[in-house]
Amino acid sequence: MSTDNYHHGNLRQALLEEAGRVVKNEGADAISFRSLARALGVSHAAPGHHFADRTALLSELAAQGYQELADAIELGMNRAASEQRLVAAGEAYVRFALANPEVYRMMFASRLLSGECSDNLLTASQRAYMLLLEAAHGRPPSGDPAAYRVATPELAAWSMVHGAVMLWLDGQLSATTTEEEFLDLIDRVLSLHFAQPGSSHVEERL
Repeated sequence: MSTDNYHHGNLRQALLEEAGRVVKNEGADAISFRSLARALGVSHAAPGHHFADRTALLSELAAQGYQELADAIELGMNRAASEQRLVAAGEAYVRFALANPEVYRMMFASRLLSGECSDNLLTASQRAYMLLLEAAHGRPPSGDPAAYRVATPELAAWSMVHGAVMLWLDGQLSATTTEEEFLDLIDRVLSLHFAQPGSSHVEERL
């Protein structure tokens, strides 16, 4: 494919699509501007016209990942009864991570979630967090997401699902447990701990 096949505005999307394919198949460490340019048939300098550096490209991919995660959580919550919304959010979270393991790892890379992360990444990650707060406290929170301090319900739920996901992705459970058994176990654990009427309040903060 030659550079002539790209007109204004298309190369950026092509870079994101190709980078997303590489991350899903090989992980974020396999991403380089040179390899992306080679795959798309453009000059080695071309990606730099759309992304300042590799981290900027990965940040945009991570933002897309958070949007997809938030969509999955929101869909799960909307399909659940009120007392099951936190359970449904946790189940959707785990299923997204297992379906997109390398994307999930990239989303939580500390270098991407630094204080200088992109506006798109910040907005997308805050949307996912606000849905978690809504599921944990029984109603949508109001105000600036950056002003919230973590409280017990969401910390307990988030720690449980993120910890379980990382145990699975790092191979600590896969030797003795199938993915289907793991998902069933997650469902039962979440139901045991979080299937209850939302009596907490958003104002209950540390």
